[in-house]
Amino acid sequence: MNIIVVGVDGSPGAEQAIVFAAREAAAHGATLRLVSAWVIPTSVLASGGVGADMYRSFETEAREIVHDAAASAAAVEPAIVIEEATVEGHAGNVLVKEAERADLVVLGRRGHGGLSELLLGSVSHQVADHARCPVVIVPPAAVE
Repeated sequence: MNIIVVGVDGSPGAEQAIVFAAREAAAHGATLRLVSAWVIPTSVLASGGVGADMYRSFETEAREIVHDAAASAAAVEPAIVIEEATVEGHAGNVLVKEAERADLVVLGRRGHGGLSELLLGSVSHQVADHARCPVVIVPPAAVE
């Protein structure tokens, strides 16, 4: 195994995915590639108020999310190689593209309890349906 991609968005589910993926990367000597996708919401675009500063703020937030994720992964497995990537685009599309060169994609599941905990989100569905490599969807509190 050479590359493990993890979709990160700052959520508790993503944190669970980071821990799982960092341990897998250490066990297999793989590079951990942390990816945060970002896009300016349609509602913001429709308002016509998208200037260079707002555009940069979305990208900056994604970079901060990836940087924090890298710190979390390094705290779990200090010896692994970590790559940080921020990519403009919808998360599902970005992660399917990242999966083209990955050996494994790891995603967190938000899980809100009850019936919703049994369902996968749209990003998880898209990646699981279209990735060209195995996909692991880590349920909430699955990693201790």
